[in-house]
Amino acid sequence: MKKILQHSNLVFIFRIILGITFIYASIDKIADPLTFSNSIDNYHITPVFLNNLFAIIIAILELILGLCLITGILIDGALSITIFLLIWFIFIISQALVRGIDLHCGCFDLASKSVNDVNLRLEMFKRIIEDFVFLFMAFFIKYRKKS
Repeated sequence: MKKILQHSNLVFIFRIILGITFIYASIDKIADPLTFSNSIDNYHITPVFLNNLFAIIIAILELILGLCLITGILIDGALSITIFLLIWFIFIISQALVRGIDLHCGCFDLASKSVNDVNLRLEMFKRIIEDFVFLFMAFFIKYRKKS
């Protein structure tokens, strides 16, 4: 494991993975901001009147972050915002899971819906694990590139 983590191209590979993930996540949100706004509302943590604004800002921010991560432009700022967003995503999905709110997270495909509560809860848990993996990648890039 140590040898893998010391591989010289790992920072670049993680940047590409995170960049593509953020760009992919932004596509449906930009194409259908109303559905994404409704997904945000399902979390019950923001005032309803802000959901449309957040839907637009988050979608565009994810696209910009993805492009910055891939190109390496403004990488330090992009990584800081990426880390903040991933921590926020982990928090909001976790709080919904703990509160018993079964929802489609709105992370990637806004049209896909699980048919039962067990699938929704497993999907939410899966997203939390994925976000922790992405968070590890972001921290790895941020602190590995400085050494």
